[in-house]
Parts: sequence; C-alpha cells; structure tokens
Amino acid sequence: MVVALLALFISLGGVSYGVATSSIDSREIKNGSVQSRDVRNDSLKGVDVENNSLGGGDIAAGTVRDRDIAAGAVRSREITDRSIFGRDVASNSLGDREIAEPQLEINRLGGFPAGRYIRNIRTVRTATGNDPVTPKAVPPARCPAGKRLIGGGASVVAPAPVPVALSANGPSGNAWTAMAYATAPTGNWQLVAVAICG
Repeated sequence: MVVALLALFISLGGVSYGVATSSIDSREIKNGSVQSRDVRNDSLKGVDVENNSLGGGDIAAGTVRDRDIAAGAVRSREITDRSIFGRDVASNSLGDREIAEPQLEINRLGGFPAGRYIRNIRTVRTATGNDPVTPKAVPPARCPAGKRLIGGGASVVAPAPVPVALSANGPSGNAWTAMAYATAPTGNWQLVAVAICG
C-alpha cells in the first residue's frame, strides 16, 4: 500500500512538474493538429509565422486593414490586375512615378471609349518648350468655337523621370490650363495640357 501511494505521488508529481515547466513543445505536437480555435486571440505575432507560409486563402476576407501592412511592403506584382479601384487609393497618394502615362487613355471614360457617351469628341493639345526652365505654364488648351470643355489633363514629358510637381491642373473657362515646377535641379522637360471637347 505504501509503495502504491508512493508511486502515485511520484507519477502525479512528475506530470505536475512537466506541465509547470512547459516541457511540451512543437516536437510533441502532431503536424496539422493545432487549429485556429486552439490559439488565443492576439497571441501570435509576425515572428511566429514562417516567411511565405501564408497565402491569400489562409486569410479571411476583410480581416487585413491598411494599418496591418508595413509601408512599402506590397508591390505592384503582388496585386491582381483590376482589383484596386479609385476608392481604394487615398487622395493625393499617387504621383507621376506611380502612373505609367503611356497606359492612360484620356479618351476613355470608366474604361469605355468616350464616344460611347459623347459624339464628335475633339482633343486640343498644347505644350511648353522642352528645356530645364522652371516654373512652366502651358498655353491654355482651348476648345474651338461650337465645342465645350468636358475634361482634360496635364502631363510631364521627359526622357527619364524628373522631379517635377504640378502646381495647377484644371479647367479655366472653356480651356484646360496647367503649371508645374521642378523640385530639384533637372534636365530638359516639357509640360503638356490636353482639353477634351465635345
């Protein structure tokens, strides 16, 4: 009887000791046996997750917010085409370096040819000289008589990206006007304004 009680005491003490010192680690846990309900909320951090071990299918829709993503962590190759809309982009967060100007088509509205909405569209284009002068004001791109301004835009044309910022870009009467300046010493660049008339 004494031996049995002693054995019971030792066995219970051993179990108690083992749990108290956290002797159970990942080696004792079978792969795939721990599920999300077994993990306390907010107990896992980024350092607990192996790089590239999570895919989009592992993340519930709507659970990741902008504050959860480090600045500069997401690149264009990680974003599915046509998955981002205007409402997903903060105001004034895009500059000329983030926009591939050859991919823009000013004669398209909402992805459809403008002619689907308005007939007899005409564009008027004006430009400054191509030189390092700063600031620059482009001559107004004015719609001809009988046409009214329905839109427009401005762009900086240069052989390589240049540190140029637009200071004005918008309608003025029946014309589109734009101004820009270099924020640092630069080579030749040209400011172009386009008016869309209908």
